[in-house]
Amino acid sequence: MRILVLSLLSLHALAGVFWAGSTFALTHSYFELTPKLFRAQMGAAALTVVAGLALWGIVIRGSHGPMATTLAIGALCAIAAAGVQGAMRRSPKTSQRIAAALLSVTVICMVISPYMT
Repeated sequence: MRILVLSLLSLHALAGVFWAGSTFALTHSYFELTPKLFRAQMGAAALTVVAGLALWGIVIRGSHGPMATTLAIGALCAIAAAGVQGAMRRSPKTSQRIAAALLSVTVICMVISPYMT
């Protein structure tokens, strides 16, 4: 079980770093690259969300409390970011900026969640 959790956590983190990093980079310039990166970003988003859901089911297991609530807020922001990026393909600048804001909240939630008491 430990190897499964470590593998899922690594997959979640690596895909999430690519997704968030490419989104942040595209908010400042290179908007013409957005269509070229769309499939890779959505693939990373799907991988991040699926691995996160698996981790939730294994590690959190129905726990309630500040840590779980913080993680849930981050997860919802990530799902919303993927939705915005998918739905607003015709407006890449706006979609990347909205998604970047949502992914910023997601990253903050993931980082602070262990310290929530």
